[in-house]
Amino acid sequence: MTAPELINSAEFVFGKVPALRAGASGHLAALNLAAAPERMRPAVTFLTLFVGVAAGTLSMQGIENQYGAAGGDGQPMAAVNYLVVILIAAFMAIALSNNLIASIARRRTEFASRHLIGATVEQSRRMLVWEAAAAITVSAVAGCLGAFAGTVPFAIAKTGDPLAALAPLPYLLAIAVGTGITLGVTALAGRRVIDTAAA
Repeated sequence: MTAPELINSAEFVFGKVPALRAGASGHLAALNLAAAPERMRPAVTFLTLFVGVAAGTLSMQGIENQYGAAGGDGQPMAAVNYLVVILIAAFMAIALSNNLIASIARRRTEFASRHLIGATVEQSRRMLVWEAAAAITVSAVAGCLGAFAGTVPFAIAKTGDPLAALAPLPYLLAIAVGTGITLGVTALAGRRVIDTAAA
């Protein structure tokens, strides 16, 4: 629900960091984020959920592995939790990919118009990547904050230390996988749609 607002925060960063607006692609991306932040809603929504749930579940399982009682149901529960993360990742990857592809396909007329007024195919492709990077940035921050907030009570219950929820590996892993999916799908779908529009 707050995806456009999160994208607006990314647009604010674009406005405050001139290097991000350098070149035609960065300028076009900044204009798009300011004018129509809802275009990135699917990416932000599903990527935030993916990062939050994956990082949170992996963080809690890491704490359980380190501080939980040995033996018992520990190993079967760990296997179940990792399976849950894999299933969530697969679902989010499919949903994210489908929504990104549909969102980019709906912009065919926009890309054709840009081409007619002088934007090159490469500039349009890079513009899409900049937009995806903005979505990734705000999703990573929001998802990690959500994961940390959800993990802190578990960390306190298991260790007495809320900072145990700050283990970096689960967060970095979730962000890396989400980034790879988002940029990969954006690049592939964007290439096909923009090439068709330019033709």
